[in-house]
Amino acid sequence: MNTHRKLYVSHLLTSWVDRSFEFASYLLISTVYTDSLLQASIYGLATTIVALLFSNRIGNWINILSRLNTYRATLLAQKSSIIVSTILFHFLGGSGTIRHVLYTFIILLGCTLKLSFIGNSIAIEKDWAMVISEGHLELLLPTMRRIDLVCKTLSPIFIGYLLLAPRFVITVVICSWTTLSTVVEYMLIRQIHSDVPQLSERAPYNAASPVTEDESGAVPVSFSGYVRHRAFLATLSLGMLYMNVLSFGGTMTSYLVSIGYDTGLLGIMKAVAGVMGVAGTYLMPVLAKRVGNVRTGLWSIWQLALTLMLVVVALTNRLSYIPTSILLFGGMAASRIGLWVFDLSESLVLQEYTEAVHITSIAGWQYSLCNLFDLLQYVLTIVVSDPAKFLIPASISAGAIVGAAIIYTWFVWRDRGHLFHRLKLKK
Repeated sequence: MNTHRKLYVSHLLTSWVDRSFEFASYLLISTVYTDSLLQASIYGLATTIVALLFSNRIGNWINILSRLNTYRATLLAQKSSIIVSTILFHFLGGSGTIRHVLYTFIILLGCTLKLSFIGNSIAIEKDWAMVISEGHLELLLPTMRRIDLVCKTLSPIFIGYLLLAPRFVITVVICSWTTLSTVVEYMLIRQIHSDVPQLSERAPYNAASPVTEDESGAVPVSFSGYVRHRAFLATLSLGMLYMNVLSFGGTMTSYLVSIGYDTGLLGIMKAVAGVMGVAGTYLMPVLAKRVGNVRTGLWSIWQLALTLMLVVVALTNRLSYIPTSILLFGGMAASRIGLWVFDLSESLVLQEYTEAVHITSIAGWQYSLCNLFDLLQYVLTIVVSDPAKFLIPASISAGAIVGAAIIYTWFVWRDRGHLFHRLKLKK
């Protein structure tokens, strides 16, 4: 097995475990607290706020240890959080003070899981992948995104069936699978570290060392430095996409159920949207070869904005059932293409415009920015929680997406001096 395939298998295991537990955690919470959505909301808000506050510090911390030690620490924190949380969920069915204490620990472990997953993602996708591919991420990064999308689509099906089993069986399966995954992931990453000598060459950051930013890649990037970064507007555009209720997330799904759509249909359409997202990961390299990463991002973010405008039109309820359903589900599914093409394009642009020695710190700021807008989405749906007024958060979301497209257009204009080549596309 070559180095790339080892990385793909490791990423598959990481994504499957994380996406499975992410879905399972909310379902387990809902089975215990059946009379309120408050506990699930607190869990989501807590993990999002922690990611907002500490993502950049995680990005900077990655440079303190060697690459292998960084991976070992994030892997151990990630998997142990899942295992201990699963065991606590097993005993959460009681009542009174003990249940509140256990749930508090579950929230703390959820925060630890969130930060460790961010650290793992930054380390592998922004640092290790760059070294392994020798700077050529055009094949490696789309494949890793594709794996993540497939896991995000299929893992809820697996968890849905697993949660039909007795609670003891659920606990044993999740803990056993997570343990096995930990061992295999670490063995693969250790082999990759041995196969690629360049991964051992980075010198960890020493805060006491009198070095300047130009001399040490580990010197953290300040927030002002991040704002002045060449690709800041591109990262801002990506962050604004997180303030979006027009997807097959929990909020949109709850609304569609409340207006009479069948859960079976919603499951099918969510799978279709997942397939469209995977298609986007295949389309992106093709477009990038013809117009480059920057303009691929420009085309894709406007495709995303325009298709979501169709969804808003459907939500006005001025059309009959069939046209409304076509615009609603067709727009959301088609938007997944633009979303994932833009996500990949922005990642490659950021990697291209950032010195490899600063990428983890910049990526940390980007994760914080994304979680800020994700938090604003929670606030938006809490303030406007009446399903009859869902058009308001939907319109605000669409406005945020259009705003992101305008900001990215400004980034392209400022970076290139023009938006379109007068010459034909490269062949």
